[in-house]
Amino acid sequence: MKSTLLFSVLAPLALAQTLCGQFDYHASGGYYVNNNEWGADSGQGEQCTTIREISSNGVKWYSEWTWSGGEYNVKSYPYSGRELTDKKLVSQINGIPNKAEWGYKGDQIRANVAYDLFTAEDPNHPVSGGDYELMIW
Repeated sequence: MKSTLLFSVLAPLALAQTLCGQFDYHASGGYYVNNNEWGADSGQGEQCTTIREISSNGVKWYSEWTWSGGEYNVKSYPYSGRELTDKKLVSQINGIPNKAEWGYKGDQIRANVAYDLFTAEDPNHPVSGGDYELMIW
């Protein structure tokens, strides 16, 4: 079964690039996209994430996959994010403006979309993680 997840976050015209490696990553214009097949060993198949557009306003991308087996196991978590250069304490943030659109094509899909936010006590920590994680499903 071939399935597709389409995700877009505000974006005018820019680029088309396909990421098919387990953790292939691309950054441009203050945004990044990761194919992130972190659970690929729990089933069989493959996935590619195609970046359609990146601009200063956002990113549009989609993922196509052919996973089978490991019915209740997560195979991947492709994602996009914003590179924040102006780091702040949570108490200094009044809002996080955003827009997201997504859709699924295919049958018998087990999938979801989530916001995943990381924070740390030190605002200058490395951006690859944090002390605290908040996921909104």
